[in-house]
Amino acid sequence: MSKFLSNYVLLLLALVGCSGCDTPNEAPQQKEALFSGLSRYSSEPQSLSKDEQIAASKDTFANVTPGYEMTFPFDHNSHPNFAVEWWYITANLTDTQNNPYALQWTLFRFASNTHTTPWANTQQFMGHAGLRDGKQAWFEERFARGGVGNAGISTAPFNAFIDDWRWLAQSPKLFPSALELTIDSDIKANLDFTADKPFVKHGDQGFSRKLRDAKQASYYYSQPHIQVSGVLELPKGTVQVTGNAWFDHEWTSQLVDSHTQGWDWFSMHFDDGAKLMLFNMRQQQSRDFWSGTLITQNGKHIALSEQDIQGSVTQRTQVAGRLLPLYWSIQLPKHQIDIQIAPMQIKQWNPSIFSYYEGGTVISGSHSGVGFIELTGY
Repeated sequence: MSKFLSNYVLLLLALVGCSGCDTPNEAPQQKEALFSGLSRYSSEPQSLSKDEQIAASKDTFANVTPGYEMTFPFDHNSHPNFAVEWWYITANLTDTQNNPYALQWTLFRFASNTHTTPWANTQQFMGHAGLRDGKQAWFEERFARGGVGNAGISTAPFNAFIDDWRWLAQSPKLFPSALELTIDSDIKANLDFTADKPFVKHGDQGFSRKLRDAKQASYYYSQPHIQVSGVLELPKGTVQVTGNAWFDHEWTSQLVDSHTQGWDWFSMHFDDGAKLMLFNMRQQQSRDFWSGTLITQNGKHIALSEQDIQGSVTQRTQVAGRLLPLYWSIQLPKHQIDIQIAPMQIKQWNPSIFSYYEGGTVISGSHSGVGFIELTGY
């Protein structure tokens, strides 16, 4: 990611000035990587270096520190004092013919250090929706200003929305709930979610380190035990689907620094009912930093240190003009896990203004199952 930390907010403000815009499936050739400029989200002039921008905006947003007591349903809500936040759903689905589908829906919130105006506040929203069917990939991106009414989070009941994309629960709790989305005029999804196990707080009770010195960290929790049923309306017709979904909620003001290249994120649903999340932060001046959480069949979660995780790329593949690590070998020796990860389909690139790879995976080895992979900075 050669321009990974380059003045994100200036570009974002220009994009969201229209308060609710779409980008087509075929996005322009010149794109920013996902979370480009995410070191501080400062609107300082471009003449400042990245490190100067970080120093200049050091006290603009709230910082992530150990010891925060995460509570629910309170923390399902937005945390506008932090620079960035996302509500992230990935679902591995099959139809009645056992055909696979991988679906993503995400609402991102970005804060700026600009002033509230009479028609909008300082919060910016970006929505991503993607679907893969093993052969084709569909994607749409939307932007909106906060305070206008067409994007945001409410909690009584919980509702995350941007335009007509809506994840709506029956109460302040997240489940049961329903997700409705469209992708251009090609795709429509109506999915129902239920969950029967507790939320998982990653790291130290939700304090999730992204680097060894913990200067980069987030508050991060998941619900990996989501059961899904519903309908996909596709160009080929309507299909009934069922499967598993994974929900991530994360907020921070210090996710990366000026040496960050990007990250690799994995979520896995094993066939025996266990779940696994792995996160690999890539740095220019040090070795990769791995972290993760193993969730047992009964919902117990085990924090994984970098010493617990052995991860290596077994094959790179050309996608969207980039050589991407789509095939991995992962070992957790303490937990008798030795698995291989392969893409559900090769072409799962999100061709957005802020582009990255996000798609379904197939897991084999000591454990079998399905999951998702996210690759940024390539």
